Amino acid sequence: MTNFLRDNLYLIAVFITGACVLVVEVVAVRVLSPYYGNTIYTVSSIISVILAALSIGYYVGGKFADKHPSPYWFFRIILVSGVAILALHLLGMLLLPLLSIGLSLASGPLVSSLLLFFLPALLLGTLSPYAIKLQSLRLPDQGIGGVSGKIFFWSTLGSIIGSLLAGFVLIPKFGIDHIFIGTGLVLFCLGLIPLISLGYAREKVAAVLLSVFIIIPAIIFGSQLFSDGFIYQKDGIYEKITIYDGEYEGRQTRFFLQDRSASGAMFLDEADPTDLVFNYTKYYDLYKLFKPELKNALIIGGGAYSIPKALLYEAPAVNVDVAEIEPALFELAKEYFGLDDNPRLTTYSEDGRRLLFDSNKKYDLIFSDVYYSLYSIPAHFTTQEFFTIAKDRMSENGVFMANLIGSLSRQQPSLIFSEIRTFQTVFPNSYFFATTDSVSIGVQNIIMVGVNGDKNLDWKQEGVETVYNYSDLSDKIINLDRFDLSKYTIMTDNYAPVEYLTTAVLKRAGDEDGLVDGEEVLALIKEQLDYGPRYIGSSGHDEVEKMILAELGEHTDKILAQTWDYVGSDQKEYELKNIIGQLNPDSKKRIILGSHYDSKRLADKDLFHPEAPVPGANDSASGVGVLLELARLLNNASTTVGIDFVLFDGEEGDPWQDGDYQDWKPLGSTYFADNLEAVYAEESLPKMSIVLDMVCDSDLNIHREGLSMKYAPKETNKFWQLANNLSPGVFVDKMELDVYDDHVPLNLAGIPSVLLIDYHFPYHHTTKDTLDKCSAGSLETVTEAVLTFVRSLEE
Repeated sequence: MTNFLRDNLYLIAVFITGACVLVVEVVAVRVLSPYYGNTIYTVSSIISVILAALSIGYYVGGKFADKHPSPYWFFRIILVSGVAILALHLLGMLLLPLLSIGLSLASGPLVSSLLLFFLPALLLGTLSPYAIKLQSLRLPDQGIGGVSGKIFFWSTLGSIIGSLLAGFVLIPKFGIDHIFIGTGLVLFCLGLIPLISLGYAREKVAAVLLSVFIIIPAIIFGSQLFSDGFIYQKDGIYEKITIYDGEYEGRQTRFFLQDRSASGAMFLDEADPTDLVFNYTKYYDLYKLFKPELKNALIIGGGAYSIPKALLYEAPAVNVDVAEIEPALFELAKEYFGLDDNPRLTTYSEDGRRLLFDSNKKYDLIFSDVYYSLYSIPAHFTTQEFFTIAKDRMSENGVFMANLIGSLSRQQPSLIFSEIRTFQTVFPNSYFFATTDSVSIGVQNIIMVGVNGDKNLDWKQEGVETVYNYSDLSDKIINLDRFDLSKYTIMTDNYAPVEYLTTAVLKRAGDEDGLVDGEEVLALIKEQLDYGPRYIGSSGHDEVEKMILAELGEHTDKILAQTWDYVGSDQKEYELKNIIGQLNPDSKKRIILGSHYDSKRLADKDLFHPEAPVPGANDSASGVGVLLELARLLNNASTTVGIDFVLFDGEEGDPWQDGDYQDWKPLGSTYFADNLEAVYAEESLPKMSIVLDMVCDSDLNIHREGLSMKYAPKETNKFWQLANNLSPGVFVDKMELDVYDDHVPLNLAGIPSVLLIDYHFPYHHTTKDTLDKCSAGSLETVTEAVLTFVRSLEE
């Protein structure tokens, strides 16, 4: 036996250290998941860091072994790696809560992996080349090839065993802390025992033992300290499971977390199981509007079993299946969340998609609520293929619902809009609800509802909302006419970049609805450009008109549309439309905020492309973007001033004038000024107006415009005094040339009007008037100035 150990000591060592490397690699995912999510970023960061450390370790180990081919150094490295694993795990307990606050979902796992796992993996990586050197010196007759083959065989076999051991034994049966303590101790003992036999100094043995005896109790104490106040906390097979009591909306509540995701909750004073805590869970009730007689329901993602409990309580005939991949949750729901054994409830500890794929059962309701952690959904629950499988397992008029977390921001990329577009390809009869606010750009729960049938609902009709738990259900439905979904990704099993899209959501998670957001205005400009040319008669003109009507319909109290027929120089008749959204339509103190939404048909100032249309990012889309952002902000601000957001049609004049500006006039504002009585009673005529045109140039300089000073000197001076104080570098306190724009007809009609324009835009009426010429900072500056001025009218 002694001879066997002596002859195979290095093979045994690399087998054990190879196993420890893979244990650390697999369990590292569980260490980082509570802070960054169990996403592809976490997995790939850990794998990359471990591989980088091992590769450097192989190189350094080979060099070091050639210079110091001593068993003493070999086992000392093993001992130090064990101590490093213990020490860095303790460090991670202290640092990860702090790092996760400041680092993103994408960068956080990489930085944290470098800090916590690089050094142990590097040390362990030095051992294989070191063992090859020592074994070849011990058994020179075997040859370097044979020795290398044996070392790598046993090291790789150890890695395989370590990987299987971590996944099938250690994680299901032991906590993360215990696994790291055990791994560190194994390496520590593997290094220390041979060192003692080699005559390692007693004082050094005592020192390293003392360090280990300090670190291990610190880990145990830290773990208990961080879990203090929890009713239950344990590592499940897939996530860390935490249950604790707290308060929600003034009521005592029990919460359930999977990693950092709030996966369920229950009011502790609950008498009615349908009295659900989180708003998004209450949307399960929508099935009654399409399939009131519920027989079979499937809930994908059990969580705290809130929805299954509610269904079993309110539908005595329903059989509820639950697909919950974390096997411990069913028993935890019974112990901590009031779930009773019920013959109508069946839990399957398997993947929900696989359950649907294997089943022939037809469901009247399927509710999908699955997350890795944070906002990240497992990719295979986001694709066309999944929605198709689900629809195939639904009864006639059956209802499929899915809960997602995301934002209705137009900024790309977007998880929500990609999912909505994907969902609509499978469920043409579908509805989408924002559980907080249908016009908010903040992060919130979004409920997707697909019906396997043709039954359609008017969500504002009498009786619809009485079926449901909310009185404002029609206000929660998302008006998709506001958005151009064609530019967003359709998710398939072949391409579903969920983590990438989730990262974008997290980056915008701190955005506040009450603040000016230049990036959001840029996204509004981009959406208009995506429609294509927007001159009178073009398809892009119709699309942007529809978008503006939908957008102002959400942000204002009343929508008016002035339509009239216009015969162009091409002798064809066109319908033009001014769009007016009114906030506080009954207020006598009113102001117009105006811009135009048509773009120029021909780039008549472009030497190389005079027959091409002007994209109109600055000259057209920028003013629209600022006005729509102002509508969002002022609607949220509950101002008492009456505000009319007027989007003029035909500002570019007759599109077929072919550069002849002698008879040019802004068509929409002229019609508006000639027909004021159709919009206003004489006593409620707006006191003034501000017209915006070309306001996104990155080198923005807006001077006092000559005709504004001529017709509205008081209003112009008042605005410039405020705007120049806010941004003197943008609002230049100097008068320049006269510009005939949409403000002139308003001034001539008796409404003092101020024009905000940077007429020195070098790409005016050219094909280079594109999005890259626009600045989010400029847009924020202009929006903030107008917003501040309007608020000053409250005084």
